[in-house]
Amino acid sequence: MTPNPMPLEKTAAQPHYPVSGWIEAGLYVFAIAVLSLTYVVGHQVGAHPIAFVLYAMIVSAVALLAVTGPGRDALDVVLAPQSWLVGIGTITMEIFYYLLLEHLSPAHGSLLVRLAIPASLIVGWIVFARMPPRLAQAGGAVVFAGVVPLIVVVDAAHRAEVTAVALASALSFNLRGFSAEFHPWNRRAKTVMEKLRVTGLVVLVTSIASLALTGIGSALVAAGAIPHTGLVPTAAELLHIPTILLGTLVGGAILTAMAVLSFSSVVKITTENFTATSAFTPVATLLVQLAASALGLIPSYALDWSLIPAMVIVISGVFLILYAARRR
Repeated sequence: MTPNPMPLEKTAAQPHYPVSGWIEAGLYVFAIAVLSLTYVVGHQVGAHPIAFVLYAMIVSAVALLAVTGPGRDALDVVLAPQSWLVGIGTITMEIFYYLLLEHLSPAHGSLLVRLAIPASLIVGWIVFARMPPRLAQAGGAVVFAGVVPLIVVVDAAHRAEVTAVALASALSFNLRGFSAEFHPWNRRAKTVMEKLRVTGLVVLVTSIASLALTGIGSALVAAGAIPHTGLVPTAAELLHIPTILLGTLVGGAILTAMAVLSFSSVVKITTENFTATSAFTPVATLLVQLAASALGLIPSYALDWSLIPAMVIVISGVFLILYAARRR
């Protein structure tokens, strides 16, 4: 009788992902949820979106560069055209998200900006001729189907504005993402510190330039050269102490932590796993929102139960896209 053959040894070891990477990814999701709440607080204290976001971006960039240093090629990095596209995308994405939360709860707004997911598939297909696999197309359609009904439930008086701002935020997200992908120094950066350095340089120079242009616009409004529309902050709004303090807190603590956690986590657990974890951001935002409302830190939002199935649908769609990427 022939003895049973010995089981074949696995030719490839199963990948090992450090627990610290998963913890960092979870903390990143939590940080985004907290960021959403600070935007609600910003509306409460009357912070102008452009002034608030620019202060936060500058402080965050300075904090990153204080740790990494600017590097010898700093001038080359900031002069790259992709740097300006990355910076503009980063700044406008946050501004539009801030505006979105003027009329929506953080959890609701967090779900609407998931429109960036199907938008990225469309942009990649049209602009870069990257036809996504059919399973990824299905995942994008699932995400879209989960998000669109949430626009319908928005108050009719604000529905058009909310839709436009959500789409603008999604497109800004894609501008930042694709520009970062083709940024020569960002592609070259392999370590967490190097990626943080490039990010700090890009955000710092574009934020300072944007703040300078904003200051010029404010001066023109004060001189009566251009009408005051609310888009450009006045001198009083630029010098608004609560705006400066909140922007400093958000930039120095939350945005800086998000940058560190995201890059470190991606290195440890891969982009696919990090993206899968990030899909739970609306869930974390809802939980933090409920806790903050209970503590009286933000207004109490009536719980819209339609958000729960939407979260499940969006997460399912994201996992379809990730599964398609793995198969490919």
